[in-house]
Amino acid sequence: MKKWLILLFVILLTGCAKQTASVSNEIYMPIIADASWLEADGAFLNGVHLAVETMTEKCAAEGYTIRVEIIDDGAVYERGVEAATELANDPAVTAVFNLQNFDVSKTTAGILSDGGKMTLFAYGAYDSLFEQNDPLLFCGVAAFSDLGKAMGQYAVSHGYNRIAVYHNGIQSQEELVTAFERSLLNTDTKVVDYVPQIASSGDFDQIDKRWTALGVDCVVISQYGLDEAFRVLDLIRSKQAERMVIGEPIFNRANALADFKTIAEGMVVPTTQVIENSQALEDFALRYQEVYGVAADSWAIQGYDMTSMIIETALQNHTTDSLTIAKALHANGYQGVGGNKTFLEGGALVVDIDALEMLTCHDGMFQ
Repeated sequence: MKKWLILLFVILLTGCAKQTASVSNEIYMPIIADASWLEADGAFLNGVHLAVETMTEKCAAEGYTIRVEIIDDGAVYERGVEAATELANDPAVTAVFNLQNFDVSKTTAGILSDGGKMTLFAYGAYDSLFEQNDPLLFCGVAAFSDLGKAMGQYAVSHGYNRIAVYHNGIQSQEELVTAFERSLLNTDTKVVDYVPQIASSGDFDQIDKRWTALGVDCVVISQYGLDEAFRVLDLIRSKQAERMVIGEPIFNRANALADFKTIAEGMVVPTTQVIENSQALEDFALRYQEVYGVAADSWAIQGYDMTSMIIETALQNHTTDSLTIAKALHANGYQGVGGNKTFLEGGALVVDIDALEMLTCHDGMFQ
């Protein structure tokens, strides 16, 4: 049997019993992910914790309980598929947070949907998953095509005319780079070199000479995998520490930046969400700081809002049924502390690309 790591205790509180349209009054939201990766940063989980604490009293008054667990797949494909199959067949599940590797989630998305389980991809997934008009799949961040376009617009607006693209990844990187290239059409900004791999510092010596000869003034890094992304950044910055680098959002991880802040200094990445300033956001940030002793980043906001989104929609519709909650979100969206979330028919997040901020790294923090 698979070991289930309990993240949050089941909240069992008394309250007036209420007849609902669903079988259970437990709002059960398992998080399927590589636990070691998920817990290393902690911001998303902190946001989840805070949302559950915030909603406890309201749920009790409505006669509901909350259960959240981490289902650890260890970043292993077989374990991930097994875990998703178990959740798909579990009638207690209200909604699943799928934070698996994209190689796994491309398979488990269909397994969970076929089992009638609403599935939320808080850190994203392949764009193609949300082009199938599946009513049960929801993406919590901007599409990779949106990110690529935002990166291209930044390069053009800041006068970078000769771009080298380091591109080594999977489908998501293809989606990002293709959108980046398209955003440069009919502009003075051109891609002058592509690099699929940098095996060693010796290998990069030749690449660096080529970039110098080509007059490269900016490097775009599209790399799947956090460790490999920072290894490539280290090599690229080793020759010219001030070389302009635009990276994909994978670089924006607090725990990794603490170790690599020197080589990341001055690089730029797009945000994955449009965060709207409001009193609700200020109140959340203050409470988060008081509870955890650190400032809330976008992933803390994401954890809080996506958890609250499911709980509040369940309460408003008096149900824990996945499909009913999914239909309500498609119809009405959700107003969270970070702003309004609305979704396209296939579950892609509606994003104003012009409002996606480009963040610059200063002293180990993108801001």
